[in-house]
Amino acid sequence: MRRTREELAASRSGGRGFDAGMWAILAVPVLFLLGLTLGGVLLLVRGVDATLAEYSGVPGRVEVTRCTPDGRVEGRWHCSGTFVADDEGFHIRDVTIEPYLEGRPTAPVDVRVSGRDATQAWTSSGVPFTAIGGGLAFLGIVGWGVWSWFRDDDPEEGLSKRARRRLERQRKGRAGPPQLGNRARRRRRKRRLDQRQGDVPT
Repeated sequence: MRRTREELAASRSGGRGFDAGMWAILAVPVLFLLGLTLGGVLLLVRGVDATLAEYSGVPGRVEVTRCTPDGRVEGRWHCSGTFVADDEGFHIRDVTIEPYLEGRPTAPVDVRVSGRDATQAWTSSGVPFTAIGGGLAFLGIVGWGVWSWFRDDDPEEGLSKRARRRLERQRKGRAGPPQLGNRARRRRRKRRLDQRQGDVPT
């Protein structure tokens, strides 16, 4: 029987809708993992730069030239300016003070930079460990998600031995009535014994 044009159009539109729905479902975890990856990489980069500045960097001070208030937390300021090393060995024209300042500075700020080409100057804080830990955590979640998506696990791996034997019997099929358990056998034996005792003449 031939299908009408309306039926064909409906089936085609339904197929496209199904494909679009599947793509939408897949896009959610993919975008989530991409966001975590980007966030993890950014945190790691900041953490590494802060660690280098903290433990092997160059100390100095920043002559603040620009400051903007933090729109989320009152009292916090984001500032930038010119870095001058303590030994006057070099200076950097434009660096950003990280992570933030409590209150607008009125004097040069003591900082450390990771090198001559640094774009960020770090104050003494716990940013290195926090940033590196957060970046590793984000990337770890991404790695776990990718591994979970592509791993080829046997769904029967977590079953007990008894459940596996039962599943194997179901697959092979069994002839005759189902096997009885211990309790069912005892009840059946007791019924037979009662029947025999009832048949004995008094």
